[in-house]
Amino acid sequence: MEVIKGVRVIEGLNRGKFPYCNVVKVGEVVIDAGAGIEVMRKLRDKKLILSHLHPDHSSGAWLFKEILAPEEGKVTLDSLARRFVTPELIETWKRFISTATGLREFECERYEEGVIIEEPEIAAISVKGHTIDHHVFLIEQKVLFGGDVDLTSFGPFYGNPEADPYLFEKEINKLLDLDFEVFVSAHSKPVFGKEEAVSKIMEFKNKIKEREDKILALLEEPRSIDKIVELSPIYGRKPYAKEILDFFEKIMVEKHIKKLEKEGKIREEDGKYVKA
Repeated sequence: MEVIKGVRVIEGLNRGKFPYCNVVKVGEVVIDAGAGIEVMRKLRDKKLILSHLHPDHSSGAWLFKEILAPEEGKVTLDSLARRFVTPELIETWKRFISTATGLREFECERYEEGVIIEEPEIAAISVKGHTIDHHVFLIEQKVLFGGDVDLTSFGPFYGNPEADPYLFEKEINKLLDLDFEVFVSAHSKPVFGKEEAVSKIMEFKNKIKEREDKILALLEEPRSIDKIVELSPIYGRKPYAKEILDFFEKIMVEKHIKKLEKEGKIREEDGKYVKA
């Protein structure tokens, strides 16, 4: 789909839903590599830019010779596993990701925030909180590729140890200050006009507060973090890789619990939490 002259969106397999993503082709440059290995093979002669290193965005990077990423050097399944899960889950995560996405190791050069390609112009904008290295891209000052500010009904993901929902919430506001005509999502419906995108960005950001409120409601009676995870206020259902999704949910719940406790809205009693 051509969104403006010279800028095309290539929808990922399964309509861009995890473990795939939509990618953008800008002239001889491709942004993100998670559309599916066979899709990415057709683009492998281009230069690749990665928004961040989550496997659903970087899985096909090994096909490309020239890769710009927010990291320098060799990226492996093992190096990513050590970032995104705790040691006891590393092998489980690696098996799941290699099977689901086809990710292999690759070498990359680092880009910094700002204009990273001059013609056509592609500017990287850091939006931390999802990961420490997450970026969105403003293309030709008209098209905004939102990376994992993806406007899905699930909402923001912050299930890795390095993630921070409240920083992510704050950083998402950067997008509202940008002048763009078209918004491209990595995982939902691929293309939004400016007005609809702004409304969806607000809904997406507000999911963080909605989850906080759900957790607070569950703590009308004392509950442990494991019990909250069992009740699954964030994922609801876990149709695949339950051990990994439980881990992500626990990380997200813990981040909310920490904030609520700091604010005096909940208190800990004998290893359980209850509304103060």
